[in-house]
Amino acid sequence: MSELAMNEYIAWIKDNGGSFRKLDFKNDVSGIGSVYATETVNENESFATVPFRLAITETVARKTFPYLSDVSCRIVMSLFLVHEKLAGDGSFYAPYLNVLPEKIMTPFFYNEDDMRYLENTNLATATGERKKAVFEAFQQVLGRLSNDIKREQITWDNFLWAYTVLTSRAFPYTLIDPTHKEPSEVLFPLVDSLNHKPNTKITWMRSGDDETGSLSFVSGQTFHAGEQMYNNYGPKSNEELLLGYGFCFESNEHDHVALKPNFSRDHYHNEKLSILQQCGVESGNHDPLIHYVHRGHIPEAFLKLMRVLVMNDNETLNYTKCTDGSLLDFVGYRNELAMLIMTNTLLGSRLHAIERVALDRHQATWWQHYALMYRDGQIDVLRSALKIIETMKQTTLKKMAYDLNHASSSAVPFLSIQNPKRTQVYESLESDPLVTLDNVVITTKKLLRDRKFKSAVDQLFEDEDDDVMLMLALINERSKNNSLWRAFFERVEHNGTLQDEDSRQELQDLYDSLFPAFSEAFPDIFDQKIYSFEALVWAESIIRNHTIDNPLAIVPL
Repeated sequence: MSELAMNEYIAWIKDNGGSFRKLDFKNDVSGIGSVYATETVNENESFATVPFRLAITETVARKTFPYLSDVSCRIVMSLFLVHEKLAGDGSFYAPYLNVLPEKIMTPFFYNEDDMRYLENTNLATATGERKKAVFEAFQQVLGRLSNDIKREQITWDNFLWAYTVLTSRAFPYTLIDPTHKEPSEVLFPLVDSLNHKPNTKITWMRSGDDETGSLSFVSGQTFHAGEQMYNNYGPKSNEELLLGYGFCFESNEHDHVALKPNFSRDHYHNEKLSILQQCGVESGNHDPLIHYVHRGHIPEAFLKLMRVLVMNDNETLNYTKCTDGSLLDFVGYRNELAMLIMTNTLLGSRLHAIERVALDRHQATWWQHYALMYRDGQIDVLRSALKIIETMKQTTLKKMAYDLNHASSSAVPFLSIQNPKRTQVYESLESDPLVTLDNVVITTKKLLRDRKFKSAVDQLFEDEDDDVMLMLALINERSKNNSLWRAFFERVEHNGTLQDEDSRQELQDLYDSLFPAFSEAFPDIFDQKIYSFEALVWAESIIRNHTIDNPLAIVPL
């Protein structure tokens, strides 16, 4: 921006009724246009006023393109900015357009090397999707322009420039007309020169009507001479700032990571989505399945969603008609462990994907440094969320240990929906010693401590399914009067049922492939009176209703 262009811009503002005091317009140390106080600006002092007649509004833009009434506000306004820029000094807005940055380095302008700094982040995907949508809209309107418009001059590059001017500088149109209902934007020269800083105290004050009124900026804090003055765009994450404005902040308190678990591959995905809807579990976002995890906070609605996602057949069946969202605060111990393990895997995989990308931090451009700030913020949020999940897991394990020691669960599997009035007080859990998952679950490794049984299994199995080995080990353990899990086995003695004939036939085929061959090979181990088909049905139901994956283990509560 030349000194001549700035002088013409200031004169244009003043000639058209705008005013400002104690302000100096110049670039900061990074070369970014900024506003500095020349004298102390006191709290509650009005320091800049711009009349509405200088604003570029949707109404103004549509007068040039009346035949594009079905096109969105931002696309029409982008087209108008290009049109006026091409008009040169013939445009009323030329002094304003001439001081705008030639390029606003949002990810829309990143090259292939720049995009590596966003690799494996939500913003990389969002940038590609948004840029594609804008390009498609650009191509559509280009083909509809009237003959008096020189289409060859309206290029994708200058349209993208105009689009990013709007994403980085536009205000809501309600500042001109508070009664306006449809989403609309406006560009305000002068006051759009202030950069954003979180928590800056400033008031946007409207006066007059939408024809002859004006917008004033009133400081809510003191700015001293020589200090850069800031606007406050509101609570925005680095993701939003980088995509829309081309900059961000270190340790942004509004940072988040967007998560959307996939239900589509689940056999009961329709039933589970219905449970969420019936219980009023949604994020409040445009997509109710997208949740934002913040530094130090995981939304309760997201945890409820994850509990529904990991429900097994029995849990899904029991919750099919549930309409009370509070019953998803805790479904059952198996479910809670599965939810925590799945959430840990989801967060961990996202974190690993970001961390594994090797980037040059020393030779990075200034916009790449902003991308690194965003990236580091994503890592920090994910690490924070993983700590929360680990704390929740340890609390759950301690509760499980308590309930196992005190035989507190009246039914197995315990489900909140079957025991809505049950309350359990857990005292001094924080001071209890560390509990590991292995302390409270039944694993194949534990069941194979029977050396004779393990020896037989090792000879019979090479690459057999873990589930089959676990079923046989369960039957073996149930036959022992001194089993550590005798109480659990007695509670689930009559749980052996199959839901359909196909499942029963499949299990019968499995049984026939194992017996009597196993009994003939090891008659002392595989007594067919113990290893009956009914026993296999029972063991299969235990695995179906009580197990978690990764690691495969049985939750005896």
